[in-house]
Amino acid sequence: MQALLDSVESLSSRERKALAALLKQQGVNLYGVTRIFARDPADPTPVSYAQERQWFLWQLDPASGAYNIGAALQLQGRLDIEGLRGACQALIQRHEVLRTTLRQDSDRVVQIIHPQMPFELLIEPLIGMSATSDALREHVEACIAKPFDLEQGPLLRLNLLPLGEDDHVLVLTVHHIAADGWSMPILINDLVQCYERLSQGQAPNLPALPVQYADYA
Repeated sequence: MQALLDSVESLSSRERKALAALLKQQGVNLYGVTRIFARDPADPTPVSYAQERQWFLWQLDPASGAYNIGAALQLQGRLDIEGLRGACQALIQRHEVLRTTLRQDSDRVVQIIHPQMPFELLIEPLIGMSATSDALREHVEACIAKPFDLEQGPLLRLNLLPLGEDDHVLVLTVHHIAADGWSMPILINDLVQCYERLSQGQAPNLPALPVQYADYA
């Protein structure tokens, strides 16, 4: 089996597609058996079935935040805001799906993966507000509920809520088309690691991802 996988990996993207089509005609399903290969960047990038469903639901109600996934982190102690901004940019560069937009291309939906994606850390001071207050909880919920534009991006939003000089709440929101409950902790961990490096005057050193979500799609 390993020799077969190595042989498939040596094929070009076009040859792998032709092989997959031939095997499908013969009733052979390699899902869950073959590894995911990095795609050819020159190829048009389709969406996954899950993404296609999310695209359809978004088109029905683009003003809805029902499919947003959010997390609120309480940050205590001195905060390096420039380091946090840099960590956000590093996170977007690391994960292609966060700098991806979608469009309808004739009869199919395709992904556009941008080399760069403008990003703004939204700072909303709430000085004196208690971290356990209903007012803060409602504000966090409002941050998470704000809709995304899947055609414009980015698919990630960060709201920094300063409660005091050394007390902040960071609200991280991602559209479900780009993340799920399993991947959110990964994004948060990557963000924290990038921030720790940048706040110490060092460049982030996370290894490059061998495959991206678009490779799976």
